[in-house]
Amino acid sequence: MVVLPRPRILLAIVAIVTLLGGVGGLVAISWLDREATLAEASDRLRLSSRLAESHVRALNQAGQEVLARIGDYYLHNPSGSGIRPWLATLVEDVPYIEAVRIENAKGDPIISTDNALPPSEIELADIRTALSQPGRTVIGTLPPEARSGGHTIVLTRAFSGPSGRALGVARILVSVSYFNDMYRGLNPPPGAVFSVLRRDGMVIARYPMMSGVNRLDSAIHPFTKFAQTSEGVYRAVSVVDGGERLASYRVLPDLDLVVTAGLLVDTVFHGWQVRTQHATALVAVALLFVLGLTAVADESMRHEFRLLRSVKQKADELAAALADKDVLFQEVHHRVKNNLQVISSLLTMQSLHVRDEVARNTLKDALDRIHSMGLVHQTLYERNLAANVDLGAYFGRLAEALAGSYGSGKGGVTVEVDASGTLELERAVPLGMLANEALSNALKHAFADGRHGIVRVSLHRDSGRWRLVVQDDGSGIPDEPGRGIGFGLIRALSRQLGGTVDFAAVPGGGTMVTIDFPA
Repeated sequence: MVVLPRPRILLAIVAIVTLLGGVGGLVAISWLDREATLAEASDRLRLSSRLAESHVRALNQAGQEVLARIGDYYLHNPSGSGIRPWLATLVEDVPYIEAVRIENAKGDPIISTDNALPPSEIELADIRTALSQPGRTVIGTLPPEARSGGHTIVLTRAFSGPSGRALGVARILVSVSYFNDMYRGLNPPPGAVFSVLRRDGMVIARYPMMSGVNRLDSAIHPFTKFAQTSEGVYRAVSVVDGGERLASYRVLPDLDLVVTAGLLVDTVFHGWQVRTQHATALVAVALLFVLGLTAVADESMRHEFRLLRSVKQKADELAAALADKDVLFQEVHHRVKNNLQVISSLLTMQSLHVRDEVARNTLKDALDRIHSMGLVHQTLYERNLAANVDLGAYFGRLAEALAGSYGSGKGGVTVEVDASGTLELERAVPLGMLANEALSNALKHAFADGRHGIVRVSLHRDSGRWRLVVQDDGSGIPDEPGRGIGFGLIRALSRQLGGTVDFAAVPGGGTMVTIDFPA
């Protein structure tokens, strides 16, 4: 007899499980929400970094066109008096350009629209890079000592003479407002940062710009990450303002630049923190409510357990009745098997007195069909199953019986069976008859000349459908199959199962019968 736990112990267990379940569920949901928040923020940052890339490429494209115009104009007017006014007009007409400078191949100033100092070492390095790579626009900045105002971006491009030799460089000074105006228009949240960096650590632009920030250490994170992959998301503490941010980056190798977009971690997870606090409060209230119900249900649980004892008694009675029913089912299957055996014996006795070969073969086919049905009930009886037939055991015994039945003169024929699964009784009987017909046909006709061979029987379930295949390597399918009772019975039984049947010749000799029907 099963001893039921006391109501108060059970209530305590329920309360503890509820408490642990509520806390565990809250932790799991909160973690999943946090991961979703992180993924959503990462996607937004990737989109922002793509936008920043487009903005940088637009600057590069526009700068190339302007620098090409300047180079062409200078080559055609190297000493003309109208070049300076033309450059001044260009500065006024093109937005964000603060000045234009032209230097020779040595870096010596030729023409400038502002009061330019001689190029610094940083500027000379960019000039040498542009001279060594004609056709490329080098993007850099003016060093602090060369600035008359705020942060200034410099685009440098070499121009060449008719011989193709670089004669000098044209440079345009672009206001950092080009970037600031766009990023400000995006109305980013507090702490958001957009940066354009050169891979050697030079800060081309940053929003918001921090004074004194001109170059970063390219030997440390995140520059080491930039060298590994062309795009990604990382989390790091800024060396500029100390804020911890989640940032997305994209490397622009053709421009030797990296664009980044970052959000403060506190900003990224602010909504998640609020939701978690609300969920925690709701779970706490729910747990208090459950604990209150547990206390109130203490007395009612006593009554419930009395009812449970009564229900258990009824369940025991039902179990006994079910056991009796199983015994009855076994007896029914046993008697059906015995009745079919009696019929089979009567037909066998009758066949002994039949001299006509056709009639004797007809009786033998009938005996095989009756035997296939009897095997179903025998399998159920021996396996102590009420209604589901073990197809592996059934097909093995059916193949063994038919191989023995047709063994005379065909000792060289091997039957291989590969079947698994179970099937309800009302469909196992027609399936067994189907297998009996297909296998009997193969054993009777495929090796009529006494040749050696193999008959393979397979039955498996896949994707909600059963597939029965009977294949031999015998003499092959007749030219006009389907006129005998066996073929007709196979088609009729296939339709009864709601399936289809296909007869096909096997390349190299033999026949394959395939029956496909729903599970």
